Amino acid sequence: MQVNNSMSIEQQMKRASFRRILIAILIICVLMVIGVFVFSRFKGYSEARLTMREAKNIKMTLEMADMEYRGMGYSIYDETAEGNIRSGAVAYVNKIQGNPEGRMRLFGYDSTSRKITGFEYETDEYIVRYQYIDNKDTWKVFQIKELLAY
Repeated sequence: MQVNNSMSIEQQMKRASFRRILIAILIICVLMVIGVFVFSRFKGYSEARLTMREAKNIKMTLEMADMEYRGMGYSIYDETAEGNIRSGAVAYVNKIQGNPEGRMRLFGYDSTSRKITGFEYETDEYIVRYQYIDNKDTWKVFQIKELLAY
């Protein structure tokens, strides 16, 4: 009778070891999935912040160019130019900012106070939008994702 009990104890120990190994593998897999998710979220957030910083620098450079143009009696806003930005101002931004990758566009300019009220900077992955509404600066970053492809 003791032989049967010892076999069942050995079997129970093997089953317990198998369960421990299975639980450990499951926990490791769950931690890996969570780690990959957290890393991808952090990476996306970091890239969006860098793109917003670049857009803020471009806007500040456009404001500097506008001050120079003001002295000459012009404005950086030109409805006939690409992106509504005078070509000389675009060249100034490219010179100061080192040819930024994205496309910039003015969609709001207050000619009385000579202030940019709407600005958009678009890269391949993000759109950064600035608006001056109710005496308040508002920055928004949108991620561009391909949802469907036919």
